[in-house]
Amino acid sequence: MFRYAVLGSGSSANSYIFEYGNFSFILDNGFSSREILRRMEKLSFNPDHLEFIFLSHIHSDHLKGVESLCFELDLPVVIHENLDLDKYTKGEINRKLSVTPGREYTFRYLSFIPFETHHDAPSSLGFYFRLGDISFTVITDTGKYDPSMIAYAEKSHILFLESNYSEEMLMTGKYPPYLKERIRSDKGHLSNFQAADFLKEVTGSERCMIEQIYLCHLSKNNNSVEKVLSEIGKNCSNNIPLRVCDRGESVSGIPLQARRSTLVPGGSSSLSSYSEISAF
Repeated sequence: MFRYAVLGSGSSANSYIFEYGNFSFILDNGFSSREILRRMEKLSFNPDHLEFIFLSHIHSDHLKGVESLCFELDLPVVIHENLDLDKYTKGEINRKLSVTPGREYTFRYLSFIPFETHHDAPSSLGFYFRLGDISFTVITDTGKYDPSMIAYAEKSHILFLESNYSEEMLMTGKYPPYLKERIRSDKGHLSNFQAADFLKEVTGSERCMIEQIYLCHLSKNNNSVEKVLSEIGKNCSNNIPLRVCDRGESVSGIPLQARRSTLVPGGSSSLSSYSEISAF
């Protein structure tokens, strides 16, 4: 059985969990180990089933709790091949799995393809996953989207997409000009209107397989659930169910009965044993 949840999302801390039977993994952890385990327990996820932590990038709202959770549960962390993770941690993560953007990797029930995002953090990644028969894409912390992101989203049953800020709230807010420009830049975040444009393009395609959309990573000061709904509306999702994840909220995923998906063609690497993982 496939299960998933947004354990938390927003400006302060982000984390997602995905489970298939007794196999699960986490993407990002901006929470303390104690808090992330509390959130997992509340939603009935067993930490003993965790096999990996995937890291999108090194900003603290995604990285802060990764090292402690890796240490506590003896987990490997999946990172961009060009990322020197020890520069941003205490150097206590013993097992790192370096992956190449655009390449397919498999391990047991899981297949995934990392892809580069456009953000002001080195070696930032988004991910296209297939776990069992369910495919899903996570795209956050990117100042713009590109054709590869569109292609991965179209092939997904579930889409997790950043809708970080309201242009109106940002420009009329108290942030200094340099910070406003950083957020609005091609290395910043997606606005509500950019997320709407993305969804219109993806869901308007005949190839679109999406059955559920989650809008996430809302700014604390420059967005709200109500603002997302008013600026994005329902038309852009082409009647696909859409859920806006409020800041700090844990959202249990809606079960899906999805058809088998196919990964985007490309090079493939098998991660068939922990000895191979440890060699990275």
